[in-house]
Amino acid sequence: MNARMRSLLVTLLRGVVTLLLLLYVASRVDLAQTLTDFRRAAWWGPTGAGLLMLVNIGLQWLRWHLLVRAGDLELSPSRSLIVLLAGYPLGLITPGRIGELGRGAVVSGTHDSVSVAGLTLLDHAYGLVGAVGVAWAGMIISGYGTAWQLAVLFFFYVAIVYVALHPNRLVRWLKTLAPYLPAFIRERTEESAGRFAQGWRLAGRRVALAAIGVSILQITTVVVQFTICYLAVGSFSSLIKVVGAWAVVLGAKHFLPVTVGDVGVREGLAVAIFADRALSTEAALVAALMIYVLNVLIPAGAGALVLARWRQDR
Repeated sequence: MNARMRSLLVTLLRGVVTLLLLLYVASRVDLAQTLTDFRRAAWWGPTGAGLLMLVNIGLQWLRWHLLVRAGDLELSPSRSLIVLLAGYPLGLITPGRIGELGRGAVVSGTHDSVSVAGLTLLDHAYGLVGAVGVAWAGMIISGYGTAWQLAVLFFFYVAIVYVALHPNRLVRWLKTLAPYLPAFIRERTEESAGRFAQGWRLAGRRVALAAIGVSILQITTVVVQFTICYLAVGSFSSLIKVVGAWAVVLGAKHFLPVTVGDVGVREGLAVAIFADRALSTEAALVAALMIYVLNVLIPAGAGALVLARWRQDR
């Protein structure tokens, strides 16, 4: 199977998964009530979440710029923001947001695009570490999950932090595993692992710890965004349960980048987890969609404008 056919097959599979998730969401909520909740949402909900969107993007930029400076790339703060924004639309239309590796395309020829790709993978890895950490904290404060589930997640979190701080170990493990993988997966895995390790060598452990701290703040900001939107719908449930449930959604979502346009996973997880916690699934769906617009579509739109400007200037 050639690369074009594989790409087409992956796109079709993502379309099927997206459709199935949307059907699941539709079957688990009262759509009429969801529309009513959306209409009655207080103005301060999306307004407050919109202001926090700027904080969210700012923290993502801070993490990225820390890596850029550590990698000794000659990018000014404004230029590194442009590079970050350019990755949003590319990530939105590709599996696992792998298109964000295209950040390097908008870097001038004096820079190493491979280094940018490595730092981008590192940026995503630290985002994952932050999301899982906040999810674990959310489970504890909301009483979600059993003791053994919390213990398993804790040891998993320790493992991914270890990998984030010791990427060369990951590269060696992947090289050991590579002979047992299909050829096209092996090639991508080895390439990604090499770029990840290169990015880490550029950044170093001190910057890694700072980036993880910024990631935790960034994911916490998204939790606050969602909580504001949820409360704005008029669903004044237990605040602790709401915060904990959405933290779990964010943590789980990072492991399921399988849909078209990043649609469906966030919403499906929100409906499932909020139903399990006896919270309003309709309010959760409305708030999740607001977050999707604010944190995904609007930044992707800004990034598309950046890419269009970049193409004109070439």
